[in-house]
Amino acid sequence: MDESGFPHDTPRTHGYSPKGQRCFGLKNGGAKGRTNVIGALSGTTLFAIGLFDININSDVFYSWVTQVLIPVLPKNSVIGACLRFCVNAFPQK
Repeated sequence: MDESGFPHDTPRTHGYSPKGQRCFGLKNGGAKGRTNVIGALSGTTLFAIGLFDININSDVFYSWVTQVLIPVLPKNSVIGACLRFCVNAFPQK
């Protein structure tokens, strides 16, 4: 599992244009905000991706685990069994 984020006003460093022509683009200088991402990785496969326009705290993370991650884990996976145990043993207050 990993969490990362990116600001909405991240400058674009690359673009596309016809060969030999200058690449023009627009950038919204007033863009505010940030999108945070939580995802799980199994081998080289990224899955259970959640996008959030709010800060990640324990409530958001708990919701992601119970509503996004656990439902897509195989029933016989060790990680899935451990997470299911933790969620049931330590319910959110």
